[in-house]
Amino acid sequence: MKKITHVLVFFFLIIASFVFYTVKVSASSPVNLYFFYDITCGHCQEEDAYLSLLESEYPDIVVNRYELSESDYNLALYDSVRETFGKSMSLTPLLVIGGVALTGFSEQTETDIVSLIERYTTSTDYVDVTEKIINGETVDRDDIEYLRFSWGDYVYIPIFGNVSVDSFSLIVAAIVIGLVDGFNPCAMWILLFLITLLVELPDKKRRWTLGIAFLLTSGIFYFLIMTTWLKIGISIAAIKWVRIAIASFALAFGIYNITRFVISLRHRETGCDVTNVKMKRKFQDMVRSSVAKKNILMAIFGIMLVAIAVNFLELACSAGLPLLFTQILAYRSLPYAIYLMYIGIYVFFFLVDDIAVFVISMITLEVKGISNRFGKVSQLVGGAIMIAIGILLMFFPTIIMLS
Repeated sequence: MKKITHVLVFFFLIIASFVFYTVKVSASSPVNLYFFYDITCGHCQEEDAYLSLLESEYPDIVVNRYELSESDYNLALYDSVRETFGKSMSLTPLLVIGGVALTGFSEQTETDIVSLIERYTTSTDYVDVTEKIINGETVDRDDIEYLRFSWGDYVYIPIFGNVSVDSFSLIVAAIVIGLVDGFNPCAMWILLFLITLLVELPDKKRRWTLGIAFLLTSGIFYFLIMTTWLKIGISIAAIKWVRIAIASFALAFGIYNITRFVISLRHRETGCDVTNVKMKRKFQDMVRSSVAKKNILMAIFGIMLVAIAVNFLELACSAGLPLLFTQILAYRSLPYAIYLMYIGIYVFFFLVDDIAVFVISMITLEVKGISNRFGKVSQLVGGAIMIAIGILLMFFPTIIMLS
C-alpha cells in the first residue's frame, strides 16, 4: 500500500510539473496580434473595439496597434507586411496573426480571429511573420498560411454562375459604369466614319477584319490603361491625401459632366469637347488612308493606330469613370486575376454599344448610329456616379469597398 502511495505521488508530481511547465510556456509566449488601422476608418474602429474585448477574454494575447498616420515607422512596417503577404492587400484594417493576414472586418473576420487565437494559444507550430519582419529576418514562403476564402452569401447569375454578394456588387458596378462610359461621343464619331467607308468596300472579309481590328485595339488599349491605373491605385490606396485628391477630382469632374448635360439640352447635337474640327479632319484622313491601303496588314496597322489615338483622346473626356472604377477595385483585397476579370467586364460593356453599331451596320450595309440622346444621358448619369463616388471616397471611404 505504501509503495502504491509513493507511485501515485510520483505520478502526481510529474503531471503537476508538466501542467506548470505548460502554463509557464503559455504565459511566457503570448500570441501577438498586429493591428494596422486608419483612425478615420469605420471598420477599423469596429475591429479595434472587438480586439479590446478579446484582450479581456484571452489573457495570452497581445494586440500591437499601429495607426498609419501616427508615425512613418508604422506606415513603413505596414508596407513591408503588405508586400510580404501580397500587394493586393492595400486596405485597412489589416490584422496579422502568426502567418495569416486578415483584411477588412465582418462577422466572418471575427470567427477567423477567434479560430486563430485558439489554435495558436494551444500550439507553437506557427511562425510570427510580423516579428520576423520587425527583426529584419527573411520570411520564407512556408511561413505564410492562408485561410479559406469566404465571401458569405451567394447569388446565381446567368453565365457567371454562383457569385458572392460582395463580388456581385463589383460586377454590377463594372457593368453600369462601363455602359455609361461607353456612350461617350469621342470615339463613336470616328467609328461611324470608319463604317461609312467600310460599307462601300466590296470585300466582305476586309470590312469585318478592319472593323474588328479597330474594336479589339480599342478594348486592349483601354484594358491596359485601366490595369496600369489599378497597379498605381493599389500602391497608394492607404494614403489619405491621395484618396481625398481623387475624391476632389471625382466631384469636380462630376459637376463638369452635369454642367455639360445642362448645356447640351439647348443644342440638338453633342460631340466630343476634346477634338476640334481640324483634329477630326486629321483622323478622318488617317482612316481614309488606312482603308485605302492595298496591303491588308498595313491597313490593319493604320486602323490600330487610329484606334489608339482616338481612345487616348477619349480618356481626356471620360477618364473619371475608368479611373474611379479602378480605385474602387484598389480598395478591395482580391487576387490579381480577379481584378483583371472585373476590368475585363468593364471594358466589354464599354464596347457593347460600339460592337452593336458595327455588327448591325455590317449585316445591313447601312450606317446605324446611336441617338445623341444616349450621349447626353451618359453625361448626366456619369456625372451623378462620379459625384456619388467622390462623396463616398471623401467622407465614407469604407462604403466604397462595396462590401
